[in-house]
Amino acid sequence: MSYWAVVDSPAPDLLRVTGLAKRYRGGGGIDDVSLSVAPCSVTGFIGVNGAGKSTTLRCVMGLVRPDAGGVLLFGAAAGAAARRRVGFLPEERGLFPRERARDVIAFHARLKGLARREAFRAADRLLERVGLGGRQRARIEDLSKGNAQRVQILCALAHAPELLILDEPLSGLDPIAQSEVLSLFAEFRAGGGAILFSTHSMPAAEALCDRVVMLAGGRTVFDGPLDEASGRAPHGAVVVTADQAALVAAAASVGGEARPMAGGIGEATRWRVVLPREVSHPALVRALAEYAVPIMAFEPIKADLEGAFWDLAAPARSRAA
Repeated sequence: MSYWAVVDSPAPDLLRVTGLAKRYRGGGGIDDVSLSVAPCSVTGFIGVNGAGKSTTLRCVMGLVRPDAGGVLLFGAAAGAAARRRVGFLPEERGLFPRERARDVIAFHARLKGLARREAFRAADRLLERVGLGGRQRARIEDLSKGNAQRVQILCALAHAPELLILDEPLSGLDPIAQSEVLSLFAEFRAGGGAILFSTHSMPAAEALCDRVVMLAGGRTVFDGPLDEASGRAPHGAVVVTADQAALVAAAASVGGEARPMAGGIGEATRWRVVLPREVSHPALVRALAEYAVPIMAFEPIKADLEGAFWDLAAPARSRAA
């Protein structure tokens, strides 16, 4: 008698991007972007302005034709039918000022295949969910910037997509509104949906995401679990000083390395001093004192997502420059 073991195979990724490249004639674009979004997951897409996040998302949604690489949606080549299963919030906000909130949400739902009555029911339900139940007939131009942003997000949710792709969804929202929107995304994920969203907000990514993709210089520099990314943060401190030579010497004396950062105070420069794990912050402070380094600011690097990003992104930014 033979026995067959039944093994559940993992569900395929809802989105898989491989080696994506797109260069613009005037400069900029992406060179080698790869990422994946698993079912029931929230993936943060992190990078500075100009890193290539929006270009990547436009390629995924078919708004820009890539020069190289591939995009799979729901396990197959991305096409119009697959993209109707995606809710998309573009970087450019495009609601007409004279449109009414309920009508514009229903319109977007009908574009993705919902019947008229079902589309308006979805619009009413979502507006009620975000506290705009009494503003169904309000025109977009009469809403605050934050409420107009809420309506734009609801347009992406109205047809009950399986995957949300959001370009800076928290832009223009105050902290309370951000919290409400993040709660809405958490509900979407709990209901079986997956999200890929670009953001500058490291705290938002840490609060909501279980995976992160980091982009720098048009390339993916990290794609993996949130806790693994945070664990890549270097050990050291950010030091602001105008005496470069003394700082470099002090850092080297304890086995560390000083790397210049953007920004500063007057003639002083911000430096990221990366230390061996066994060297403590007080040891660095003593070295700075011994070398008479004039310190305008000293802040230990936190073992968090932001600390990891700047360390992982530095080599890619150097290559791009």
